[in-house]
This record gives sequence, C-alpha cells and structure tokens, in this order.
Amino acid sequence: MNETHGKAPSIAALMLAAGQSKRFNGIKQLADVNGKPMLHHTLDNLTSNGTLLEKLTELNVVLGANAADIVSVVPAYATSHIFNHWQKGMGATLAFGVQKVNRESSHLLVTLADQVALTREHIATMLHHCIASPEKIIAARYKGVLGAPVVFPRRYFAQLMALNADAGARKILQQHQYDVLAIDMADAQHDIDTQIDLARWQETLANNSAH
Repeated sequence: MNETHGKAPSIAALMLAAGQSKRFNGIKQLADVNGKPMLHHTLDNLTSNGTLLEKLTELNVVLGANAADIVSVVPAYATSHIFNHWQKGMGATLAFGVQKVNRESSHLLVTLADQVALTREHIATMLHHCIASPEKIIAARYKGVLGAPVVFPRRYFAQLMALNADAGARKILQQHQYDVLAIDMADAQHDIDTQIDLARWQETLANNSAH
C-alpha cells in the first residue's frame, strides 16, 4: 500500500517532552546540553539553519509537567501543545500529540526530548528512508529492540491515538514488525533519566572530542 499515492510524503514531526523527569532531580528538559536547554538541543536536530529540515512540514512538541517553566525555551519554529493529563504516561501523551498533527500529513516522525546523542544526520537518515519506502514504518533499532525515533505512515495514526497507558508505541511496532524497516542507530540508546546519565554522556562526548 502506498501511503502517498505517488505524491511526496508529507511528514509531520512530534517531540514528546511532557514527562516529570522525577529521577533527574530537576527539570531535565532545561538541563544544559552543549550550551543550551536539552529540549532546545534535541529540537534543533530537526532543523537546519533555523528552519525545519526539508522533508518536514511541521514540528510539534508536547509539554506536560513543568510546562510553565519549559514553554519559554521552545523555539519559534516549533508549536507547543500542553497535555494537562501527562500523569497518564507516555502512551496517553503520544495519543494527545497525534491528535494535534495536521490532518493532511501522510506520515509522523516521533522523537523524544531526552535522546541527546542523536544528530541532524540521524533524523535525515530516518526521513530519507521514509521517502524511499513510504509504506513502511521506519524505526530506530538499538540494544536489539525497535524504538524512537520512528516514522509512522498515516494508516497507523488511529492506533497511536488509541494509546492510553504509560507504555508508548513499542507494542504497535511489535505487532507490525513485518512492516517495519529497522535502522540500526546505537546513539538512540542514550536517553537521559538521571543526573548521572547526563554526566556520563557529557564525559563520553568530551573524551571523543579529545581524540
């Protein structure tokens, strides 16, 4: 099934940043990463020179816990949506975000605010594969599992909007594994849950830069 009927995919992007970051002992979306708030750092990887990557039509970010403190660091190129029921978890947050996506979008790129090791090149790779195989789910693979970032064709939007628990979209990926094009992406495993996670990643980054 071709999602685009011969047209170029219209890819919306959605970043989830609604978590409480309870284990971080602070607001991790605002933690300093490369001289800017973590959320700004990860959002910037979906842009080039301040504009959205060529293949993206829009960029949405879902805020929840601490939204009043975080919303001011969301750049103008992204649209903020505040999910007041963020306590319901990632699945419910994702469902809320999908409802905010432009109805004309043929695909949705889902990313996470704390995957700090991902780069603009990683995102561009995901988009490239979406253009080449628009009927497929394009998912990152790391530690032997499928996960974010992931691009869903429109026919999966209804399932995404039906999520209502703490679990994200991994179950959908498992159910439709034969429709998934997996992209090996070891850097996607570096999500930040604690201050120690952040310190270790920054140390690794500094060591790599020194060599």
